[in-house]
Amino acid sequence: MRQSHLLKQSTIRVGAMIIVKLFGLIGRVILTRLVGAEGIGLYQMAYSFYGFLVMLSGGLPTALAIITAKKSILGRHFLKISSLYIVLSGSIISLAVFWNSTQIAEFLGNSQLEYGLRSLAPAILAAPLLGLLRGYLQGLEKFSIIAASEVFEQGCRIFCMLLLVYHLMPMGIDRAVGGGMYATFIGAFISFAMLALFISLDKKKLVHSPYESSKLPFVWFLRISVMISFTRLLIPVSEFIDSILIPSRLISAGYSSSEAISMFGIISGMAAVIAYTPTLVTGALSHTTTIRLAAHWQKGNHNEFHHLSRLSFKIGWLWGLTSGTFMFVYAKELSLFIFNIEDAYLSIKYMSLIPLIVGFREMSTSILWSQDVKKIPFWGLCVGICSSIIVQYFLIGIHGLGYIGAAIGILSMEIIASAWNGRALNIGKGEFIRMLPSILLDTVAICGTMSLIYLFVNSFQDTLLDITRFLMSGCLFGLMSGLYMYLRCVAFPKMHKN
Repeated sequence: MRQSHLLKQSTIRVGAMIIVKLFGLIGRVILTRLVGAEGIGLYQMAYSFYGFLVMLSGGLPTALAIITAKKSILGRHFLKISSLYIVLSGSIISLAVFWNSTQIAEFLGNSQLEYGLRSLAPAILAAPLLGLLRGYLQGLEKFSIIAASEVFEQGCRIFCMLLLVYHLMPMGIDRAVGGGMYATFIGAFISFAMLALFISLDKKKLVHSPYESSKLPFVWFLRISVMISFTRLLIPVSEFIDSILIPSRLISAGYSSSEAISMFGIISGMAAVIAYTPTLVTGALSHTTTIRLAAHWQKGNHNEFHHLSRLSFKIGWLWGLTSGTFMFVYAKELSLFIFNIEDAYLSIKYMSLIPLIVGFREMSTSILWSQDVKKIPFWGLCVGICSSIIVQYFLIGIHGLGYIGAAIGILSMEIIASAWNGRALNIGKGEFIRMLPSILLDTVAICGTMSLIYLFVNSFQDTLLDITRFLMSGCLFGLMSGLYMYLRCVAFPKMHKN
């Protein structure tokens, strides 16, 4: 009964996560078509700064969820205390960003960011408060309302953002993009009101029982919050550094400020979005398997643990190979038909290995976490981010290597983090040699299928439109590769055993 409840919770959480990501992808595509490469570059730069500030308190919701799960009365007390802290600190930071938006925009390297920073200032207060409510409800295992609030928030944000950008376009790209970012606050505020109403109406879990404030575990709560915040800051810090580093190094390489922002928008707002979209599948798989892997490990079911680990790696490998192959072959079509420009196709082609590498990193991280080994993935990601910064600093500064340098930097981060995890799992040379026949078979099967479909579909070049042939290729390749993955993982799971 408990397992079915856990499975239901995981399904709801993963489903909401996928819907939210898909909403975000659709919104990004439409926004790119409205404002172009330079507009999406401004959007990325402003949001990286916003994400960095919001993640400073990113550990509070998780710590609140943990303490609420242990004792709901304690969670109620810490919700009030944390809310007071967020209101005070968030108000100060929000007002500081609003009043000093001009200076901050100049520090970030582009004065056009001023409007976006002002629009995001209210969300700096609203988003952490919303995160606290979700953390509290997570501790009470109210996953359905959390999932609904996430989907509702993203839907409102995307709709309002596109509406605002569309109506503000006559005022210029910088004002349109900046005004559209106000939708972040709108989505967060509406979702916050929705959860606050739910909590006020839920009388069963929220019992008002007295508790001595002197006995509240403040030290534990603060320590856990800081540790989690520090861990979750890695990616936002990396994105924030990229938003400053890449445009500045492009300018140093001889590009104008407008060209640098446009190139940054193509790299981070288009190519990276396409490259990381297939990882939604491996991310969802990682999210669900971590719980099952941890359960097998704690119960001592090592055979089941290793079987599920091998299966997860196999699925991640096959999906990464399939999506990466399609991305490499149809990079130009993906850039043109999705973003309505061809300029992103080289970056997409360079980053076509991302689904494969990230799939391995996520699967290996899940396995290590299920064994309660959390420091190794953290340090691997730290080293990867540092190497990415160094690579991008030197390569992007060379004229003509902007796109290549950015792609190599991103790939270096993922490769080093994956290799760090692989070393911890004792995946060495001997293990790789043992898996080599299966790797070669899969590569030949997937790439051969792609080649045959490409030749077949392009034989209709004189009779079918480009987009028709692109869609036909995608459907055929998805069908054939899906059949191969089914045979490899389900129908004949022992065939070519990894």
